[in-house]
Amino acid sequence: MEPRTVVATRLFVSPDRDNYINDFFRLTAMLQFSAMVYSTTARLAPRSSWRFTALMACNSSTVTGEQPVPTPVNEDNDDKFSKVQSELQKKEEKKSNEMDIQTAIPVMEGRGTRKKRLNENNTVFVKQFQAAKSVNDLLDLAVLPNLSSINALKLISSITKQINSGKSQMQNLETDERFIHLRKIVQSGEESKSQEALSHKLLKYSQLSTPAMIAVIASLREQGKRNTPLLKMLSYNIVKYNTALDLKQCATLLYSMAVLNFPDKVLLEKITSDLLVCASQSNNAAINKSIITSLGFLRYKNEDVLDAFCDTFFKKSVNYDFLDYSSIIQTFAALRYKSQKANSFIEKFIEYASPLETTLIEWLDIVWSLAVLDAVKSQHVKSVLEPTFLEKLNNSNLLNISKILKILNINAVAQFVLKDYEGPFLSEDSEYNISIVRSKEKQVYINALSEALTEILPSSSYFKTNVNANMGFLLDAEYRVNDQHKIVKVEEWNEQSNNVQRIAILVHDYHAYCIGQNDLVGSVYLYTQLLKAKGYDLISISYENFSAQDNIKKRVNYLKQCINNVQEIKSVKQT
Repeated sequence: MEPRTVVATRLFVSPDRDNYINDFFRLTAMLQFSAMVYSTTARLAPRSSWRFTALMACNSSTVTGEQPVPTPVNEDNDDKFSKVQSELQKKEEKKSNEMDIQTAIPVMEGRGTRKKRLNENNTVFVKQFQAAKSVNDLLDLAVLPNLSSINALKLISSITKQINSGKSQMQNLETDERFIHLRKIVQSGEESKSQEALSHKLLKYSQLSTPAMIAVIASLREQGKRNTPLLKMLSYNIVKYNTALDLKQCATLLYSMAVLNFPDKVLLEKITSDLLVCASQSNNAAINKSIITSLGFLRYKNEDVLDAFCDTFFKKSVNYDFLDYSSIIQTFAALRYKSQKANSFIEKFIEYASPLETTLIEWLDIVWSLAVLDAVKSQHVKSVLEPTFLEKLNNSNLLNISKILKILNINAVAQFVLKDYEGPFLSEDSEYNISIVRSKEKQVYINALSEALTEILPSSSYFKTNVNANMGFLLDAEYRVNDQHKIVKVEEWNEQSNNVQRIAILVHDYHAYCIGQNDLVGSVYLYTQLLKAKGYDLISISYENFSAQDNIKKRVNYLKQCINNVQEIKSVKQT
């Protein structure tokens, strides 16, 4: 019988059972304390004094603290208790020695020893790899200790080679735990190397001068490499260590950021701050145009900087040509920039604007931009909607989706915005009436909106989502209210077309706003104006107030507030 069993048996057969229980728990506590003191002391003491330390630790438990009251036991039982103590002491001593040896190995072994162990592991792998006769044998090597990523890759390569060549067959290889383990080892090795290389690169580039860092960003642009960690590090250092960027450096950075789609807000603020100092004195038309158009691509709106460049448009010393002005007008439209200085430039531009000055596509972009800026004239719209112009445009093979949507926008301007327009319109069955597809990101907002509307309105049969406005864009949602202030079912919309309030809902995501100044970008602004001109009451919702990640209660409460506001405004107008 084991010593622990003897003690346990004694507890339940002894006539003085309670005393023995107390003795047993006291003894166990002393042994655990002794082992702890021994283990801790042994780590700190020289190996030659281990046994002496252990002996002192055991003895200390019997002379310190409160002494237990001895219980009379016979000699035979005392011998059994001694055996238990001896066995426990040996086990604790062995365990502590093993732990100490394991802890000491990394400290004792040097680089040479570690290298030797790696070589030994590699030798074992090579022997077993050469001896493997099947795919299953190769997979068994996945469990070898300390298998390197190189050897794991070698195993995967050999396994796939055998299967592809038909020498071996292996079903469900992708789900085999050994194969999955091999891929994890390879992936871990690649990630480690990648992180190490990235850290090396970041450290190297962080020590460059500002011109050199700008040159690195320009190089990434030319290679088309959007290395985000590197770009962030370079941007941070340019902002932190440079006092002032000159005009050319600002142009290079903005163009690179636009091409790489890297609108770092802090760096943009730094660039525009430096541009305010030097923009109005610039006489280089090409650099000025590059800066302005880059700001447009980045959706970064800073009216002070744009005003400073407006001062250069009327300088005789700056040689802008018509295409430069065209690009600038399109940027102003993208940012919906309309200051007093901008209006002066736009008015001057309109005097010289003509389809004869440029290409068909360029003229389409100019007219659309003027529509966004509320500066388009009837003759401009008519020139685009003329059948001969559209026919030439179709034959040019330059039309894409975005250009077709612009034509539909311009046609809507002619229908609902221009009061004195007498030119042609697109026919109802026009080839330009194409279906518009939502992006996945936008559809998430539509789903969240639909869920909230279902909670507010009687049911989903009282509203529509993704409604084609036939003006070159989609309504996120639409519902209608009759003159008795009751929601109208979708199936009854055509029957109750008179005296019905049409309410359009647009949810604007992050990309619908400019960076810098939180205004709607030009295209989205045009959509809102077209809806109002067509007779819709508009609910505009920002992503900052409405998110699919919010719970349904929060979304419903916010949407209810928006709906109530629209109804109150309508009531005020009617009175």
